[in-house]
Amino acid sequence: MSFFGNLAAARSAKALGEYNNQLYQQQAAYQREKAAVNLATYNKIKRPLFVKNLKRNYSNFFVKALSTGAEFREGTSPYLAGLEFKINQATDLTIADYNAEMDQQDQLNQSLLLAARGQGELFKGKLTAQTERVKAVGSLLSTGYDMGYIGGGSA
Repeated sequence: MSFFGNLAAARSAKALGEYNNQLYQQQAAYQREKAAVNLATYNKIKRPLFVKNLKRNYSNFFVKALSTGAEFREGTSPYLAGLEFKINQATDLTIADYNAEMDQQDQLNQSLLLAARGQGELFKGKLTAQTERVKAVGSLLSTGYDMGYIGGGSA
């Protein structure tokens, strides 16, 4: 009778593997979508605000430099300070862009890991189902042998 139990276990293992795979694939799709939304939000909202703040900060710096009465021309200290200010701002913007790109890559990598985990669950379910089917056949053959139907036993 374990034949039927093994067949039921095979069917359950396969169904569970398929369900887990679907679940992981949905999580992977959600992660990919989240990555796309986060990058779009950065490019359309956060980055423009950051650039606007950089311009405002430079304007404030420039006005303060002019209010000192020093000339703001090439080779002077205020000009060199302004140049350094601009370089620092460009570096900050580059770092922010890099971080946004790395966040997206990290989220995409997470989605790939989830998808792979789903494939693993599907494989595990199929493998368990196959094992249970083999057990069922073995059980059926064992029962047939014990009853004398196989192997010339006493019937």
